[in-house]
Amino acid sequence: MRTTTRVLSVLTLAILTISGVACSSTSSTERNQTISDERRAEHVESFEYVWNSIRNKHWDPDLNGVDWNQAREDLLPRVENAKTDGEARAAMNELLARLGQSHFGIIPSSAYEDLAEVSDVDHGDEGSGGDGWAGIDARLIGDHVLVTRVHNSSPAARAKIERGSIIKKIGDREIAHTIEVVEAAGGIQRPETTVGMIVSAQLNGTEGATRELTIVGSDNKERTVTLTLDPAPGKLASFGELPPTPVVIETTTLENGVGYFRFSIFLDPPRVLPAFQQFVKNHMDAPGIIIDVRGNPGGIILMAPGMINWLISEKGLSLGVMRMRDEVRGPFDIPLVFNPRKNAYQGKVAVLTDELSISNSEILAAGLKDIGRAKVFGTRTAGLVLPSTVERLPNGDGFQYAFASYETSGGYSLEGQGAIPDVEMKPTRKELLKDTDPVLEAAESWILSDD
Repeated sequence: MRTTTRVLSVLTLAILTISGVACSSTSSTERNQTISDERRAEHVESFEYVWNSIRNKHWDPDLNGVDWNQAREDLLPRVENAKTDGEARAAMNELLARLGQSHFGIIPSSAYEDLAEVSDVDHGDEGSGGDGWAGIDARLIGDHVLVTRVHNSSPAARAKIERGSIIKKIGDREIAHTIEVVEAAGGIQRPETTVGMIVSAQLNGTEGATRELTIVGSDNKERTVTLTLDPAPGKLASFGELPPTPVVIETTTLENGVGYFRFSIFLDPPRVLPAFQQFVKNHMDAPGIIIDVRGNPGGIILMAPGMINWLISEKGLSLGVMRMRDEVRGPFDIPLVFNPRKNAYQGKVAVLTDELSISNSEILAAGLKDIGRAKVFGTRTAGLVLPSTVERLPNGDGFQYAFASYETSGGYSLEGQGAIPDVEMKPTRKELLKDTDPVLEAAESWILSDD
């Protein structure tokens, strides 16, 4: 699979959460250029498609209290009389903005082109097949993309890349330009999430392919390294129409006796859930356990309650509810209930999150925090919780809409907000260059304290 295809499929489904100001990412030339009657007709057709899709698919038949017919009457004439693409898009975004909810918006075709330009790092990959892996975790921290982890025995480790290094270029792509494009694309809610996902896709690719990185290490000198991608670690798993994805499980007991459990994605429940169960059983006498979902993009939602079942003994608790609607059943709820285990773990629980903790990772973190069972450390999660999809409209723009809602057991939505850590902290370059993990250390310190 080409890197470009992988990046754009992820971006459209998880990142391009456009607000009512999405049209600001349209170029000034495009905004001011007078459109033809044919182009205007495409916008009208697109408006009608958007209006009908929301009317028929939104989980709330009352559309959040919005008079949808009146909204059409108010805004369709603006599209019919639009003189520019920008005017037509503004009317469509205003239509969606009336819902007062996130994950609804128009994505200008120019945004696709800009994001494709910064995401396309094909490098002529013709490896031996399968996914390839550089062994680097990287995040946008301040004005730079920093290496936040170098995995053992990885290409990055063999190249002696340091944690805390600044990534300046991947191939001939300037990271500063990527950041610039993402921040200029109006409506993208979390630039740090978008940049992190683009960089991750640029770093990885086909097994045997090479990646040339320009980095700045602890000596503040720029150097270029070439990595040959290893086979991605973990075992491949798939779900529905998702392509096979490597699932990595990491369990250990830290020097102070605290248990540590990390997994890369909420897939492969026949392997991940028993592994978590065994991890808990092995750490019944531990002072605490840490669940690390940093960089975990989510997956099968029912895996979250399956894990939490081993951490609670109280009955009647809930992870929240998914709300949907279809033509046969009308509105219906899917409660996310717990089934507490008899021998559940009773000690302290910490969850580590960051801006690439997405979807089910956010639900797990917020759910445990909501029922008072865990303390969350790190940075705010992505706020990309609602199941949503993106379609291309007749005018070439993208149309993102959510088709279900989610509320925590406390009755609030994570969408657009994310799970808020109890201890919010982002590592600095200085800390990373010391080869430390301050978020993990903070969680350990809390577990070992009397608090």
